[in-house]
Amino acid sequence: MILQGLCFTLSFSSHTANQNFPSLSINPKHNMSMRRFLANSIYKFPCRRSSASSCSLPFPLMMRNGNQLVTYHHSPRLFSTKILSSSNASEFDFNAYSLDKINSINQALDESVPLKEPLKVHEAMRYSLLSKCTRIFPLLCIASCELVGGTESTVMPVACAMEMFVAGWLVADDLPCMDNDDFRRGKLSTHKVFGESMAILVSYSLFALAFEHIAKVTKLGVPSANIVRVLSESARLLIGAEGVAGGQAADMDAQGKSGIGIEQVEYIYLHKSSAVFEGSAVAGAIIGGASEEEINRLRKYSKYAGLIFQIKDDILDEENDLIADKLTYPKLIGKEKSMKVLEKLIGEAEDQLEGFDPEKAAPLKALVHYIAN
Repeated sequence: MILQGLCFTLSFSSHTANQNFPSLSINPKHNMSMRRFLANSIYKFPCRRSSASSCSLPFPLMMRNGNQLVTYHHSPRLFSTKILSSSNASEFDFNAYSLDKINSINQALDESVPLKEPLKVHEAMRYSLLSKCTRIFPLLCIASCELVGGTESTVMPVACAMEMFVAGWLVADDLPCMDNDDFRRGKLSTHKVFGESMAILVSYSLFALAFEHIAKVTKLGVPSANIVRVLSESARLLIGAEGVAGGQAADMDAQGKSGIGIEQVEYIYLHKSSAVFEGSAVAGAIIGGASEEEINRLRKYSKYAGLIFQIKDDILDEENDLIADKLTYPKLIGKEKSMKVLEKLIGEAEDQLEGFDPEKAAPLKALVHYIAN
């Protein structure tokens, strides 16, 4: 399944929000970070899966790593990360950052698909595109652009295009001939509301609109060569056989076959989930004027992030996947080893952000931890 559980909300239980918990001291030589701590098996956070793909963390947690204090606290909507350093007064609030970006993204998306003729097509496009969601991929695109010195306003058309690509794939993925899902993002799938034929046309239209949006709406001042490169990267990673289409084809071909190993599953994940992360991050970096070295580091970061996302989803859905006989990391190597792989990938993703401005890298570091939980 492509990007299963893409849009989820994490929040702490309100009745524990005001309790006091001791901080934990971690020996720096163990290289334990807040991200790795919550990704391993020391604490088992009970997650519940539903049509809205919601997940609850049970209590606020504080950790001390060297001179840095990390606290996770109650939030009514989104998972919130605050990184507090004793050496300065700087603070990063991922909840506030996300809400601000999501509001801007949603407004831009709404303006990108006005209700016009042919009315039925545009109505269905809006239904598919404007569903309430955490907008991980536009967020990643913007954060990557800002990481290398770009601005939100410059990259916003490209960020919206990333969501158009994702929405187009989700419409196609829900069709009976693919994963046959009746619900998406907490409501009926597009084909259940508008019919299968219209859903196919909506998927095509969203892909086309994404390319058009990149080419026509991106602001003057961005070099044309950069825009062309974003178009090329998007076609390869977000549409083509080297990216999502290839991963979906490999996934469909592998189902029901014996002798499939972890290498094949990793290939599928890299081409289904990681390709979307990579396309979003690289597009943002290119628009922001990144160097080749910076682009390559974000490619690696995104590949790790995509694997983190998919493996975590495997772990959360282990029982259902076993019943459905799906090929997953827990099925092939067990849950404990899968958690260790997850922890290693988190560290490798964060390593790719070393050397960037810490304040500008903070959203991307928080994002990795967010998708890991």
